[in-house]
Amino acid sequence: MNMASRISAALLILWMAAAAACAPVPPEFPIPENVPVPDPAEVESVLFLVGDAGDARMEHSPILQRLRDDVEGWSERLEQDSTVVVLYLGDIVYPLGLHPPDAPEFPSDSAIVMDQVAVVAGPAAVSRSARAYFLAGNHDWGLEEEWAGFDRLTNLANFLAAANATRGANVAVAPDPGTGGPHVVDVGRHLRLLLLDTAWWILDGGQLGLDDRPEVLSRIREAMRQAGGREIMVAAHHPFRSAGPHGGEVSFWRTLGIRYLLTQSGAVLQDITSVPYRELEAGLRSIFASEGSPLAFVGGHEHSLQLFEALESTDPAYTLVSGSGSKLSSIAEQPGMLFGKSAPGYMRLIVEKDGGMTVFVEATGAEYLSCEGAAEGEAVCMEEGMAAVQTVHFESLR
Repeated sequence: MNMASRISAALLILWMAAAAACAPVPPEFPIPENVPVPDPAEVESVLFLVGDAGDARMEHSPILQRLRDDVEGWSERLEQDSTVVVLYLGDIVYPLGLHPPDAPEFPSDSAIVMDQVAVVAGPAAVSRSARAYFLAGNHDWGLEEEWAGFDRLTNLANFLAAANATRGANVAVAPDPGTGGPHVVDVGRHLRLLLLDTAWWILDGGQLGLDDRPEVLSRIREAMRQAGGREIMVAAHHPFRSAGPHGGEVSFWRTLGIRYLLTQSGAVLQDITSVPYRELEAGLRSIFASEGSPLAFVGGHEHSLQLFEALESTDPAYTLVSGSGSKLSSIAEQPGMLFGKSAPGYMRLIVEKDGGMTVFVEATGAEYLSCEGAAEGEAVCMEEGMAAVQTVHFESLR
Protein backbone atom coordinates (compact mmCIF):
# COMPACT_ATOMS: atom_id res chain seq x y z
CA MET A 1 0.00 0.00 0.00
CA ASN A 2 1.48 3.35 -1.04
CA MET A 3 1.53 6.46 1.16
CA ALA A 4 -1.53 8.04 -0.51
CA SER A 5 -3.57 4.87 0.03
CA ARG A 6 -2.51 4.69 3.66
CA ILE A 7 -3.53 8.30 4.25
CA SER A 8 -6.90 7.69 2.56
CA ALA A 9 -7.49 4.57 4.65
CA ALA A 10 -6.59 6.42 7.85
CA LEU A 11 -8.94 9.28 6.99
CA LEU A 12 -11.73 6.82 6.26
CA ILE A 13 -11.24 5.13 9.62
CA LEU A 14 -11.25 8.50 11.38
CA TRP A 15 -14.43 9.54 9.54
CA MET A 16 -16.19 6.28 10.44
CA ALA A 17 -15.20 6.66 14.08
CA ALA A 18 -16.42 10.26 14.14
CA ALA A 19 -19.69 9.27 12.46
CA ALA A 20 -20.30 6.59 15.06
CA ALA A 21 -19.40 8.92 17.90
CA CYS A 22 -21.61 11.76 16.65
CA ALA A 23 -24.63 9.69 15.65
CA PRO A 24 -27.86 10.53 17.49
CA VAL A 25 -28.18 8.45 20.64
CA PRO A 26 -31.60 6.77 20.76
CA PRO A 27 -33.46 7.35 24.04
CA GLU A 28 -34.48 4.46 26.24
CA PHE A 29 -37.80 4.34 28.06
CA PRO A 30 -38.96 1.44 30.21
CA ILE A 31 -42.02 -0.59 29.22
CA PRO A 32 -44.82 0.23 31.71
CA GLU A 33 -45.74 -2.65 34.00
CA ASN A 34 -49.24 -1.61 35.02
CA VAL A 35 -51.13 -0.39 31.96
CA PRO A 36 -54.65 0.84 32.77
CA VAL A 37 -57.46 -0.96 30.97
CA PRO A 38 -60.18 1.52 29.95
CA ASP A 39 -63.74 0.52 30.80
CA PRO A 40 -65.76 0.82 27.55
CA ALA A 41 -68.78 1.96 29.61
CA GLU A 42 -66.75 5.03 30.64
CA VAL A 43 -65.34 5.78 27.15
CA GLU A 44 -66.93 8.39 24.91
CA SER A 45 -64.71 7.99 21.84
CA VAL A 46 -61.50 6.41 20.57
CA LEU A 47 -59.08 8.02 18.14
CA PHE A 48 -56.39 6.02 16.33
CA LEU A 49 -53.28 7.77 14.99
CA VAL A 50 -51.17 6.06 12.34
CA GLY A 51 -48.84 7.69 9.88
CA ASP A 52 -46.76 6.85 6.83
CA ALA A 53 -48.37 3.49 6.12
CA GLY A 54 -47.71 3.86 2.39
CA ASP A 55 -45.61 0.69 2.12
CA ALA A 56 -47.78 -1.54 4.31
CA ARG A 57 -49.82 -4.43 2.98
CA MET A 58 -52.37 -6.11 5.19
CA GLU A 59 -51.07 -9.63 4.59
CA HIS A 60 -47.50 -8.64 5.51
CA SER A 61 -48.00 -6.02 8.25
CA PRO A 62 -48.66 -7.12 11.84
CA ILE A 63 -49.31 -3.49 12.77
CA LEU A 64 -51.97 -2.97 10.08
CA GLN A 65 -53.75 -6.18 11.07
CA ARG A 66 -53.55 -5.32 14.76
CA LEU A 67 -54.92 -1.84 14.01
CA ARG A 68 -57.85 -3.36 12.12
CA ASP A 69 -58.61 -5.68 15.03
CA ASP A 70 -58.33 -2.78 17.50
CA VAL A 71 -60.74 -0.63 15.47
CA GLU A 72 -63.19 -3.51 15.13
CA GLY A 73 -63.04 -4.29 18.84
CA TRP A 74 -63.68 -0.74 19.99
CA SER A 75 -66.44 -0.30 17.40
CA GLU A 76 -68.21 -3.27 18.98
CA ARG A 77 -67.75 -2.13 22.59
CA LEU A 78 -68.74 1.55 22.52
CA GLU A 79 -72.34 2.55 23.09
CA GLN A 80 -72.67 5.28 20.46
CA ASP A 81 -72.12 5.28 16.70
CA SER A 82 -69.49 7.45 15.01
CA THR A 83 -67.25 7.38 18.08
CA VAL A 84 -64.28 5.51 16.57
CA VAL A 85 -62.04 7.62 14.32
CA VAL A 86 -58.84 6.72 12.47
CA LEU A 87 -56.45 9.45 11.33
CA TYR A 88 -54.01 8.39 8.62
CA LEU A 89 -51.34 11.04 9.04
CA GLY A 90 -50.14 11.27 5.47
CA ASP A 91 -47.89 9.41 3.03
CA ILE A 92 -50.72 7.05 2.25
CA VAL A 93 -48.95 5.66 -0.83
CA TYR A 94 -45.21 5.50 -1.42
CA PRO A 95 -43.33 6.64 -3.35
CA LEU A 96 -45.41 9.08 -5.42
CA GLY A 97 -49.00 8.88 -4.26
CA LEU A 98 -51.90 7.24 -6.08
CA HIS A 99 -51.34 7.22 -9.83
CA PRO A 100 -54.32 7.56 -12.21
CA PRO A 101 -56.25 4.41 -13.19
CA ASP A 102 -54.55 4.16 -16.59
CA ALA A 103 -51.03 4.18 -15.12
CA PRO A 104 -49.05 0.94 -14.69
CA GLU A 105 -48.51 1.80 -11.01
CA PHE A 106 -52.24 1.99 -10.26
CA PRO A 107 -52.85 -1.68 -9.31
CA SER A 108 -50.16 -1.70 -6.63
CA ASP A 109 -50.97 1.85 -5.47
CA SER A 110 -54.68 1.13 -5.12
CA ALA A 111 -54.03 -2.13 -3.26
CA ILE A 112 -52.07 -0.20 -0.63
CA VAL A 113 -54.94 2.26 -0.19
CA MET A 114 -57.57 -0.48 0.01
CA ASP A 115 -55.66 -2.20 2.80
CA GLN A 116 -55.91 1.02 4.83
CA VAL A 117 -59.60 1.32 3.94
CA ALA A 118 -60.06 -2.26 5.19
CA VAL A 119 -59.15 -1.12 8.71
CA VAL A 120 -62.58 0.57 8.96
CA ALA A 121 -64.42 -1.83 6.64
CA GLY A 122 -65.04 -4.64 9.12
CA PRO A 123 -68.67 -5.48 10.00
CA ALA A 124 -68.65 -3.73 13.38
CA ALA A 125 -66.77 -0.70 12.05
CA VAL A 126 -69.23 -0.26 9.18
CA SER A 127 -72.35 -0.86 11.25
CA ARG A 128 -71.18 1.58 13.95
CA SER A 129 -70.02 4.22 11.42
CA ALA A 130 -66.33 4.23 12.29
CA ARG A 131 -64.56 6.91 10.27
CA ALA A 132 -61.12 7.22 8.66
CA TYR A 133 -59.67 10.52 7.51
CA PHE A 134 -56.71 10.41 5.14
CA LEU A 135 -54.46 13.44 5.59
CA ALA A 136 -52.17 14.30 2.70
CA GLY A 137 -48.42 13.84 2.97
CA ASN A 138 -45.74 15.14 0.66
CA HIS A 139 -45.61 11.75 -1.12
CA ASP A 140 -49.38 11.87 -1.70
CA TRP A 141 -48.75 15.08 -3.63
CA GLY A 142 -46.34 13.03 -5.74
CA LEU A 143 -43.60 15.32 -4.37
CA GLU A 144 -44.90 17.80 -6.97
CA GLU A 145 -45.93 21.43 -6.59
CA GLU A 146 -49.07 23.18 -7.79
CA TRP A 147 -51.33 21.46 -10.33
CA ALA A 148 -49.26 18.29 -10.80
CA GLY A 149 -49.39 17.58 -7.07
CA PHE A 150 -53.04 18.60 -6.84
CA ASP A 151 -53.96 16.12 -9.58
CA ARG A 152 -52.11 13.30 -7.79
CA LEU A 153 -53.91 14.01 -4.50
CA THR A 154 -57.26 14.28 -6.31
CA ASN A 155 -56.73 10.71 -7.54
CA LEU A 156 -56.72 9.60 -3.91
CA ALA A 157 -59.82 11.63 -3.04
CA ASN A 158 -61.76 10.17 -5.97
CA PHE A 159 -60.62 6.64 -5.17
CA LEU A 160 -61.72 6.93 -1.54
CA ALA A 161 -65.10 8.31 -2.60
CA ALA A 162 -65.58 5.21 -4.78
CA ALA A 163 -64.42 2.94 -1.94
CA ASN A 164 -66.93 4.62 0.33
CA ALA A 165 -69.72 3.80 -2.08
CA THR A 166 -68.67 0.21 -2.83
CA ARG A 167 -67.33 -0.98 0.54
CA GLY A 168 -69.56 1.02 2.87
CA ALA A 169 -66.48 2.32 4.65
CA ASN A 170 -66.62 5.91 5.88
CA VAL A 171 -63.37 7.21 4.36
CA ALA A 172 -62.27 10.51 2.83
CA VAL A 173 -59.30 12.77 2.16
CA ALA A 174 -59.32 15.66 4.61
CA PRO A 175 -58.93 18.53 4.05
CA ASP A 176 -60.23 18.58 0.47
CA PRO A 177 -57.35 18.57 -2.04
CA GLY A 178 -55.82 21.96 -2.62
CA THR A 179 -57.57 23.78 0.22
CA GLY A 180 -55.00 23.55 3.02
CA GLY A 181 -57.67 23.25 5.70
CA PRO A 182 -58.64 23.13 8.39
CA HIS A 183 -61.16 20.34 8.10
CA VAL A 184 -63.07 20.44 11.39
CA VAL A 185 -64.25 17.23 13.07
CA ASP A 186 -65.99 17.27 16.44
CA VAL A 187 -65.56 13.93 18.20
CA GLY A 188 -68.07 13.68 21.01
CA ARG A 189 -68.51 16.48 23.54
CA HIS A 190 -64.88 16.92 24.49
CA LEU A 191 -62.65 16.96 21.40
CA ARG A 192 -62.39 19.06 18.24
CA LEU A 193 -59.98 17.98 15.49
CA LEU A 194 -58.46 20.51 13.10
CA LEU A 195 -57.05 18.60 10.14
CA LEU A 196 -54.43 20.43 8.06
CA ASP A 197 -52.63 19.73 4.79
CA THR A 198 -49.10 20.86 5.63
CA ALA A 199 -47.83 19.45 2.32
CA TRP A 200 -50.12 21.97 0.60
CA TRP A 201 -48.39 24.73 2.54
CA ILE A 202 -44.84 23.49 1.88
CA LEU A 203 -45.37 22.54 -1.78
CA ASP A 204 -46.89 25.90 -2.62
CA GLY A 205 -50.36 24.52 -3.18
CA GLY A 206 -51.69 28.04 -2.71
CA GLN A 207 -50.77 28.73 -6.32
CA LEU A 208 -53.87 26.75 -7.27
CA GLY A 209 -55.95 29.82 -6.52
CA LEU A 210 -58.28 27.83 -4.23
CA ASP A 211 -56.98 29.37 -1.01
CA ASP A 212 -53.98 31.26 0.28
CA ARG A 213 -51.95 30.87 3.43
CA PRO A 214 -53.32 33.83 5.41
CA GLU A 215 -56.85 32.58 4.79
CA VAL A 216 -55.96 29.13 6.13
CA LEU A 217 -54.53 30.69 9.30
CA SER A 218 -57.65 32.82 9.67
CA ARG A 219 -59.85 29.74 9.45
CA ILE A 220 -57.74 27.93 12.05
CA ARG A 221 -58.17 30.84 14.43
CA GLU A 222 -61.94 30.91 13.88
CA ALA A 223 -62.26 27.13 14.34
CA MET A 224 -60.47 27.38 17.68
CA ARG A 225 -62.69 30.25 18.80
CA GLN A 226 -65.84 28.28 17.98
CA ALA A 227 -64.77 25.03 19.68
CA GLY A 228 -67.46 25.43 22.35
CA GLY A 229 -65.25 24.36 25.22
CA ARG A 230 -63.87 21.29 23.45
CA GLU A 231 -60.17 20.55 23.65
CA ILE A 232 -58.36 21.22 20.37
CA MET A 233 -56.17 18.68 18.62
CA VAL A 234 -54.42 19.79 15.43
CA ALA A 235 -53.43 16.98 13.07
CA ALA A 236 -51.23 17.12 9.99
CA HIS A 237 -48.55 15.14 8.18
CA HIS A 238 -45.61 17.27 9.32
CA PRO A 239 -45.20 17.35 13.12
CA PHE A 240 -44.83 20.47 15.25
CA ARG A 241 -41.68 19.10 16.89
CA SER A 242 -39.49 16.08 16.24
CA ALA A 243 -36.40 14.34 17.52
CA GLY A 244 -35.87 12.63 14.17
CA PRO A 245 -34.09 13.48 10.91
CA HIS A 246 -36.81 15.89 9.72
CA GLY A 247 -36.54 17.79 13.00
CA GLY A 248 -32.86 18.52 12.58
CA GLU A 249 -31.48 15.48 14.41
CA VAL A 250 -28.89 14.76 11.70
CA SER A 251 -25.32 13.83 12.44
CA PHE A 252 -22.79 16.25 10.94
CA TRP A 253 -20.38 13.46 10.09
CA ARG A 254 -22.80 10.96 8.59
CA THR A 255 -23.20 13.10 5.46
CA LEU A 256 -19.84 14.88 5.64
CA GLY A 257 -21.76 17.84 6.99
CA ILE A 258 -23.76 18.54 3.82
CA ARG A 259 -27.21 17.38 4.98
CA TYR A 260 -26.56 18.80 8.44
CA LEU A 261 -25.78 22.26 7.10
CA LEU A 262 -28.73 22.21 4.71
CA THR A 263 -31.07 21.17 7.53
CA GLN A 264 -29.81 23.82 9.89
CA SER A 265 -30.16 26.52 7.23
CA GLY A 266 -33.75 25.54 6.42
CA ALA A 267 -32.94 24.55 2.86
CA VAL A 268 -34.33 20.99 3.05
CA LEU A 269 -37.94 21.58 2.02
CA GLN A 270 -39.54 18.63 3.84
CA ASP A 271 -37.79 19.27 7.16
CA ILE A 272 -39.68 21.18 9.83
CA THR A 273 -36.71 23.55 9.89
CA SER A 274 -37.47 24.57 6.28
CA VAL A 275 -38.33 28.17 5.49
CA PRO A 276 -42.02 27.52 4.53
CA TYR A 277 -42.61 25.34 7.58
CA ARG A 278 -41.08 27.98 9.84
CA GLU A 279 -43.56 30.45 8.35
CA LEU A 280 -46.42 28.07 9.16
CA GLU A 281 -45.08 27.55 12.68
CA ALA A 282 -44.87 31.31 13.22
CA GLY A 283 -48.47 31.72 12.07
CA LEU A 284 -49.67 28.94 14.37
CA ARG A 285 -47.76 30.33 17.35
CA SER A 286 -49.37 33.72 16.79
CA ILE A 287 -52.80 32.04 16.90
CA PHE A 288 -51.91 30.00 19.97
CA ALA A 289 -50.66 33.12 21.74
CA SER A 290 -54.04 34.82 21.38
CA GLU A 291 -56.46 31.86 21.46
CA GLY A 292 -54.63 29.51 23.81
CA SER A 293 -52.48 26.57 22.87
CA PRO A 294 -54.20 23.37 21.70
CA LEU A 295 -54.12 20.25 23.82
CA ALA A 296 -52.06 18.45 21.19
CA PHE A 297 -50.50 18.66 17.74
CA VAL A 298 -50.35 15.28 16.00
CA GLY A 299 -48.17 14.43 13.01
CA GLY A 300 -46.37 11.69 11.14
CA HIS A 301 -43.57 12.24 8.58
CA GLU A 302 -40.95 10.88 10.97
CA HIS A 303 -40.96 7.09 10.95
CA SER A 304 -41.03 6.68 14.71
CA LEU A 305 -43.21 7.14 17.79
CA GLN A 306 -42.60 10.29 19.86
CA LEU A 307 -44.33 12.26 22.61
CA PHE A 308 -43.32 15.70 23.92
CA GLU A 309 -44.61 18.10 26.52
CA ALA A 310 -44.62 21.88 25.94
CA LEU A 311 -41.47 23.89 26.55
CA GLU A 312 -42.78 27.30 25.51
CA SER A 313 -46.06 29.07 26.18
CA THR A 314 -47.01 28.88 22.49
CA ASP A 315 -46.22 25.16 22.16
CA PRO A 316 -49.13 22.73 22.04
CA ALA A 317 -49.48 21.17 25.48
CA TYR A 318 -48.39 17.90 23.87
CA THR A 319 -46.81 17.00 20.54
CA LEU A 320 -47.44 13.48 19.25
CA VAL A 321 -45.54 11.88 16.37
CA SER A 322 -46.92 8.62 15.00
CA GLY A 323 -45.30 7.84 11.66
CA SER A 324 -44.06 4.27 11.82
CA GLY A 325 -46.86 2.57 9.90
CA SER A 326 -44.50 1.04 7.33
CA LYS A 327 -41.03 2.57 7.75
CA LEU A 328 -38.56 3.29 10.55
CA SER A 329 -36.08 6.11 11.13
CA SER A 330 -33.79 7.14 13.96
CA ILE A 331 -34.54 9.43 16.88
CA ALA A 332 -32.45 11.15 19.55
CA GLU A 333 -33.15 12.59 22.97
CA GLN A 334 -34.58 16.11 23.12
CA PRO A 335 -35.75 18.44 25.88
CA GLY A 336 -39.38 17.84 26.76
CA MET A 337 -39.43 14.30 25.37
CA LEU A 338 -41.75 12.07 27.36
CA PHE A 339 -41.32 9.06 25.10
CA GLY A 340 -39.56 8.06 21.92
CA LYS A 341 -39.07 4.79 20.09
CA SER A 342 -38.17 3.72 16.57
CA ALA A 343 -40.56 0.80 16.19
CA PRO A 344 -43.58 -0.16 14.07
CA GLY A 345 -46.73 1.06 15.74
CA TYR A 346 -49.58 3.50 16.21
CA MET A 347 -51.25 5.50 18.96
CA ARG A 348 -54.71 5.17 20.50
CA LEU A 349 -56.34 8.14 22.26
CA ILE A 350 -59.07 7.22 24.72
CA VAL A 351 -61.54 10.03 25.48
CA GLU A 352 -63.62 9.32 28.57
CA LYS A 353 -67.13 10.58 29.22
CA ASP A 354 -65.86 12.85 32.00
CA GLY A 355 -63.39 14.49 29.59
CA GLY A 356 -60.28 12.57 30.62
CA MET A 357 -57.92 11.76 27.73
CA THR A 358 -55.13 9.18 27.71
CA VAL A 359 -52.87 8.25 24.82
CA PHE A 360 -51.59 4.68 24.52
CA VAL A 361 -48.57 3.94 22.31
CA GLU A 362 -48.80 0.50 20.71
CA ALA A 363 -45.68 -1.04 19.13
CA THR A 364 -44.09 -4.30 18.09
CA GLY A 365 -40.49 -5.28 17.42
CA ALA A 366 -38.62 -3.64 14.55
CA GLU A 367 -38.14 -7.09 12.99
CA TYR A 368 -41.91 -7.22 12.41
CA LEU A 369 -42.13 -4.07 10.30
CA SER A 370 -42.99 -6.34 7.35
CA CYS A 371 -43.26 -10.12 7.21
CA GLU A 372 -42.92 -10.32 3.44
CA GLY A 373 -40.35 -12.98 2.63
CA ALA A 374 -39.66 -13.70 6.31
CA ALA A 375 -37.11 -16.47 6.72
CA GLU A 376 -39.21 -18.36 9.27
CA GLY A 377 -42.32 -18.05 7.10
CA GLU A 378 -44.75 -15.18 6.67
CA ALA A 379 -47.55 -16.82 8.66
CA VAL A 380 -45.26 -17.42 11.66
CA CYS A 381 -43.85 -13.90 11.41
CA MET A 382 -47.35 -12.40 11.30
CA GLU A 383 -48.51 -14.41 14.30
CA GLU A 384 -45.44 -13.53 16.34
CA GLY A 385 -45.50 -9.89 15.26
CA MET A 386 -49.12 -9.39 16.27
CA ALA A 387 -48.58 -11.19 19.57
CA ALA A 388 -45.61 -8.91 20.25
CA VAL A 389 -47.67 -5.71 19.96
CA GLN A 390 -47.87 -4.13 23.39
CA THR A 391 -48.45 -0.80 25.08
CA VAL A 392 -44.95 0.66 25.32
CA HIS A 393 -46.09 3.96 26.86
CA PHE A 394 -49.21 5.73 28.06
CA GLU A 395 -49.74 9.33 29.07
CA SER A 396 -52.67 11.18 30.57
CA LEU A 397 -53.17 14.34 28.49
CA ARG A 398 -56.12 15.66 30.47
